This record gives sequence, C-alpha cells and structure tokens, in this order.
Amino acid sequence: MLILSSKTALKAQIGNLKKVERVVKSFINTKKNFKILFIYYDRSNQFRIKPLKIKKPVSIRSFIQKIERRWGVIDYLLLLGGDRVVPFFRLKNPCADSDKEVLSDSPYASRDDDYLIPERVCARIPDNHSADFIVQQLKKSSNFSSSFGLSARVWKRASENVYQRIGKKEELMTSPPVTSNRFKSQWLRKKRFLYFNVHGSKFSSNWYGQDGENYPIALSPDNIKDASGVVASEACYGAYIINKDEERAISLKFLSQPKVLGFCGSTTIAYGPAVPPSSEADLLVKYFFEYLNQGLNLGESFKNAKLDFARKAIRRHGFLDDDDQKTLLQFVLYGDPTLRLKSSKGDNRCLARAR
Repeated sequence: MLILSSKTALKAQIGNLKKVERVVKSFINTKKNFKILFIYYDRSNQFRIKPLKIKKPVSIRSFIQKIERRWGVIDYLLLLGGDRVVPFFRLKNPCADSDKEVLSDSPYASRDDDYLIPERVCARIPDNHSADFIVQQLKKSSNFSSSFGLSARVWKRASENVYQRIGKKEELMTSPPVTSNRFKSQWLRKKRFLYFNVHGSKFSSNWYGQDGENYPIALSPDNIKDASGVVASEACYGAYIINKDEERAISLKFLSQPKVLGFCGSTTIAYGPAVPPSSEADLLVKYFFEYLNQGLNLGESFKNAKLDFARKAIRRHGFLDDDDQKTLLQFVLYGDPTLRLKSSKGDNRCLARAR
C-alpha cells in the first residue's frame, strides 16, 4: 500500500503535521498484513524520484507509476488530503448533462490510459481542514449489525432492490414522509450500513426527497449525530467536497463521526432507474454492499463493484454507454480502504496481503 500526500499542501490545509505523521506511523505498524509506504510527492524519497513542484493530477499519477516500477506492484493507494492536496482529475463528461467535467480518482486506480476499469484499490481521506479529522479516519473500527436506508419516494421500488442486499426492504424509509425536521438521529446509530438514494446538489448542504413535484429536505448535516457503519449514497454530488467542510457537505459530516468507517458516493450528477432492474448508480452500490457482506474490506469491495459493474454493462449492451462510463468515473471512496466490517463472530482479520 502506498499512502500519498503533499507536505506543503497538507500543511496549508491543516497546520502542524506532527500529529498526522505520528498516527500514520502507528497506522502502518498496526496493519501487519500490509506492506505500507508513506511518501510526500513534493519531498525527497528513498527511490530518488524527483519531487513534484506543481500538484497536477497527471504528474502525481506519473509519480505513482515511477514508485511502482522501483518498489513493486501497488495494490492499494490511499490519497491523504482533499482536492487542494491531491487534486481530483477533471475528466471530460461522457454524458450530455450540465456537468462540464467529472471529478474523479479513477486514473489514480489505473496503470494505463483505460482508467474506466480499476487495477488497484484507490481511496481518499479528505482533510476537512483538520488534522483531527484525518487522525480519526485512521483509527476507526466497528462491529454493528443492522442497517438504515432512505430513498426519495419516487425511487422506492428501485431502492428496495438495492436495500434488500443489506436489510429488509420493508424497513426502507422514503422521503416524503421523512423530512429533515422529522428525521431521528437515532436511526443512524449502531448501524452496519447506511444507504441513501436521494437528490443532492453541489451548491446545497442538504439531500432531498421527491414525490411528484415535491422535493422536501430529507437530510441535513444537523441530522447526523452518532452515526455508524459504511455509508453509500447515490445522491448527485453526494461526494462533492470542493471548498466544503463538514457543515456544508454531508459526506464530510458522516466521516466526522467516529464510528462511520467510510463513504462511497458520486462527485457529480449521478444516474439510476426509477424501477428495477438495477443499473448505473443502483447497480454499483448494490455490488459494493454485496462484497462488503462477503467480508471484503472497503477498498476491495469498491474496486470489485466497479469491475462487476463494467462486466454487467458489457454483457447487457456489448459496450459501456455514456451513463455507464460516467458512473465508473464519478464514484469515489473516502476513508481507510483496509477496514472491513466485522463478522457476527467479531472476526476482523484482513483477507489479503498487499503492497
């Protein structure tokens, strides 16, 4: 595993780096099944690869490839910091919608130019302008068992098809009638999975339900207290964090919770069906949940979900259409990718040894 960041840029976001560096060292020592290397791409390194002076995604990706050629295969990549530390790729939007570009970590997960299909696990721990926030992500663990799900009412049938992978579809809530002022924070406590299929916006801090032309606020950052488990959201811009903090981005608010292990979501406008069968965002999240339930860690579950999504799409129409391509590019994973949900017996052993 390679943990990658920028010393100058990370310091500009969180201040003193000593606490983070100390916890990263402890993190490396506790992950006995992983060979882990922590490198700042803008500082000298043991491989004598020239440090980068400008933090461009293409240059950082090239830096990673050079490390791999000298160190060996990198199966796991953890990006430490937000867009101003390790910038997202700004990719051409394959769909004819209002997104001018797609913010993506997918090229970091690939060794060649066909970055729709991941070749390594790639996850990110955003900085949220806080050293404590980063430290918290590197110290998490959980062993809860139940699930919570919330869907826009108009997508209830499609959401039930996804939610039944992690819970009883009859327990899936919808908005309306659920709204932020009726939302009970205890619904999020002691949960293994948290699932949301609602509307989102890059400009708003809220997520929204829908019933006809009615779009009530379904969830706001203030509703999130003592949440736990792995969060997967199909909301448009659910993982959009540019110039955001935890009071303006629900993804960061979830990650600020000590018992939330990770967040899977989209950086841009996401697509999904109103009714089954599952496709686009629904299908990707469904596969993500299935692999987590099988005992794989967050990173492998996310990577395998994208691989299975691509295989399924190609079997269906013989190619990846525009919506499929965008889905693969826009979904990102935030958090420690080595974490896995504990089994009912509390077995939390890592499944694989990785560089």
